[in-house]
Amino acid sequence: MIKYFKRTLQSKNIKEIPNFQIGCWINVVDPTKQEIEYLVKKFKLDKRNLESGLDPNEIPRLDITDSTIYIFINAVFNIPEHILGTYLIIIGKNCIITLSRHQPAFVERIINGEIKFITTQKLKCLIKLLSLINEGFEQTTISIVKEVQRRKRLSIEELKDEELTSLLEQEDILNDFVSSYYYINLLYERIIRKIKFFEQDKEILEDLIVEGTQGFNLCKSSLKTISNIRSYYDILLSNRLNNIITILTIFTILVSFPAAISGIYGMNIPLPLQHHPFAFYYILLLIGFTWIAFVLYLKKRKVI
Repeated sequence: MIKYFKRTLQSKNIKEIPNFQIGCWINVVDPTKQEIEYLVKKFKLDKRNLESGLDPNEIPRLDITDSTIYIFINAVFNIPEHILGTYLIIIGKNCIITLSRHQPAFVERIINGEIKFITTQKLKCLIKLLSLINEGFEQTTISIVKEVQRRKRLSIEELKDEELTSLLEQEDILNDFVSSYYYINLLYERIIRKIKFFEQDKEILEDLIVEGTQGFNLCKSSLKTISNIRSYYDILLSNRLNNIITILTIFTILVSFPAAISGIYGMNIPLPLQHHPFAFYYILLLIGFTWIAFVLYLKKRKVI
């Protein structure tokens, strides 16, 4: 799907236009092969770069060919199966183009006029898009960190299986975020070196790097917290398992001793006391004394 939008300094709101105009913003979402071919021919774009922009596993990077700038960056899409995805920003001669498999939430805010977006100022648009992407990362990171901290305050007994599963899913997301923050910060540093910005715009990019570093550290801290919770939970389960095995072992020993005596006296051979009238009670006393001695031994060794 290809849509064209335009807003100048004199315009009050951004408007969708039917066809391409110089200074417009072209928003491309989940394009077909025919639409990709059209973009390549119409705007002389690199087809491989467009296809890479649809790859969810593309690493954030900068590619400059002729007078066209390709900026591959990760963005938060809040889609259950793909919370992170690739967002391609193309700065061309006469327009700015964005391409992605899914549409980020901030694009709707731009289209609805909630965010100031003057399409004729390409570098200003780039800064705004990067700021919105950082904002999405920050909000999602804070949300996950708060949830991790909430679970940290719960006792292990209060953690249900569903919450533990959710915690592991959040760990995967945080790992992806750590990688994204790292590469995005490298990308911002390269953008500052390769593209000529006004001093004010350069300061905004430097602020984005600082925000990215803070987000990176938050993710690392939360990952450590999740790792500690998981380790503590593993230790607790291991101790519980050891206690159960110990109890079962003791019970087995207590049961096996009278079973052994019963088995011996069930043999069809001459045995001591087999004709004594109190043989049964002697055997019970022997079993009882053996049990008591065994229990006292375990208590002395602090097994029970």
